[in-house]
Amino acid sequence: MDKHAGPENAAAQFKVGMRSLAGAVSIITSSHGGRLFGMTATAVCSACADPPTVLVCVNQATTTHQAIEQSKVFCVNVLRHEDRELSGLFSGVHGSEMRGEARFREEQWTKLSTGAPVLRDALVAFDCRVVNRMVHGTHTVYLGEVQQLLIGRKGKPLLYADGQYAKLASLAHGEPLPEGLDYWGE
Repeated sequence: MDKHAGPENAAAQFKVGMRSLAGAVSIITSSHGGRLFGMTATAVCSACADPPTVLVCVNQATTTHQAIEQSKVFCVNVLRHEDRELSGLFSGVHGSEMRGEARFREEQWTKLSTGAPVLRDALVAFDCRVVNRMVHGTHTVYLGEVQQLLIGRKGKPLLYADGQYAKLASLAHGEPLPEGLDYWGE
C-alpha cells in the first residue's frame, strides 16, 4: 500500500490491487428452513486434502451468509466458462425480479448429502459441512469438510480478473505461449 495513503484510501487501493488476481468463479449455495440461497464468489480455495476441506469467504451482509450460519452447510459450485450469465444472476446484476429462489431453476440443480443446492453442470461441486469458522472484518471465513463431490460437465473454468470475465486460452503444441487469458469484453 502507498505509505502516504490514509486509512480511507487503504481499502480502495487494496481493491485495485486485488483486481490483478485472477480467480475461478463459483456459486456458493446453502439451504435453510426449506429455502435456497446462493451467491457468486471468487474467494474460494482448497484448505487440505486429508480430510478434504475447502475454504470460502462470505460477506456477512448476504442472505447466503445467514443461511450458512444457521444450517452449517454450503456447496461450492465451480462454473464453466459458458456460465457467465449464471454467475451474473447470482451476483445480483439482473435486478430484483431474479433474486432469491427464482434463480434456482429445478432442472439445473440437485442436492447431495448436506441438502445444499448443487449445480448439475458445474465443473465440480464440493458439498460441505462447516467444521470451522473465523470472522474477520466484513466477512466470515468458513472451512468446509467435503461430504460429497460431484464431477460435472467437462470444460474450462470461468475466471474473473481486472473487473471482467475471462477463460483459459488453449495451448497447442509448438505455438508461442499466449498471455494465458482470453478476455470477453473490452
